[in-house]
Amino acid sequence: MESPTPTQQAVASALTDLQALRLPANYGATLGVKKLLTTVPVSKPKKPQFFRTHTSLDMTFAAMFLEQKEARESYVVLPNVAQEISELVRPVMLHAAIDRQNNVFLIPVPLPGEAGTRNPWHESLAQAVELAKLKWLRLTANMHTGSYDVYEAEGALPEPEWPAHGIDALVEVAFRGKIITSLDHPVVQSLLGRI
Repeated sequence: MESPTPTQQAVASALTDLQALRLPANYGATLGVKKLLTTVPVSKPKKPQFFRTHTSLDMTFAAMFLEQKEARESYVVLPNVAQEISELVRPVMLHAAIDRQNNVFLIPVPLPGEAGTRNPWHESLAQAVELAKLKWLRLTANMHTGSYDVYEAEGALPEPEWPAHGIDALVEVAFRGKIITSLDHPVVQSLLGRI
């Protein structure tokens, strides 16, 4: 049997050294590290993003919602203030959601109008949010039908690892500095053309 050449020995040594650098999959747990809840986006899932929604009704939050699409900002509004600016806000149900990387976010689903109906975009989003309680899904806008197409993950993906936070904590982080409590709020003043 031939002994390895110096080149083969160097390659084997380099591979061994690389393996020594590799962190174990659970390195965070071994260091006593836990992820803090510092950011909770409020948005529909992105096109390539598989997501799940929490199965508990306790992980939903009904609120009056003001969205500034141009600035990509969203606010929650106290109900008495919302009555004064009803043309600028809409009632939504915020659903706790999570992606494959265990990033938590809130999906705002508009509630049905006075006639008890929603437009096709909102209705298809509401259906997807319900289906996502049981399966990993992703959404794609279908401009032809004016609604979302829903795709189910084909693999047997693991169940999500939900953080221990309740919906109130998620909403508090998501809307930190974005709660409108009076008509004097600068966003409201701007939308009313007063500043």
